[in-house]
Amino acid sequence: MRLFKLLWQRLHPTGLARTLIAELDGRPIAAAMFLRFGGTVVYKYGASAPEHWRERPNHLIFWRAIQDACAAGDRCLDLGRSDPDNAGLRAFKSHWGRRSALLYTAIPASAPASRGVMQNIGARVLSTTIRRSPPLVCRALGAALYRYAA
Repeated sequence: MRLFKLLWQRLHPTGLARTLIAELDGRPIAAAMFLRFGGTVVYKYGASAPEHWRERPNHLIFWRAIQDACAAGDRCLDLGRSDPDNAGLRAFKSHWGRRSALLYTAIPASAPASRGVMQNIGARVLSTTIRRSPPLVCRALGAALYRYAA
């Protein structure tokens, strides 16, 4: 929650973030947060009520985001990556423009011991700790460590 509050407080007033909300009968049924910089608008977070998908609130939000981006002179709307297994999300995003394959590079497991290997061990220990800890511990770790992961 702290992340969203900070995004709202620090980026919305500057125009670097925008939140769009679709309402039906005065009640929110979908929302999305977009970040913008250097002519690109990035879809960052979104949520919608499945029982209202037939009204297509996400389509309305993205159409409005495109209109706003064009009016502001932005040139690109980046919808982010999609897991290959999520066919529905990939189909939704494909309706808005072209798709690009993303390339990833990984260090092989047989790489010589280095700081990267130690970071990997630390990440596994931290991951296990988070999974087995109560929410209070997870929130404290998030508050302390998020700046290093972002």
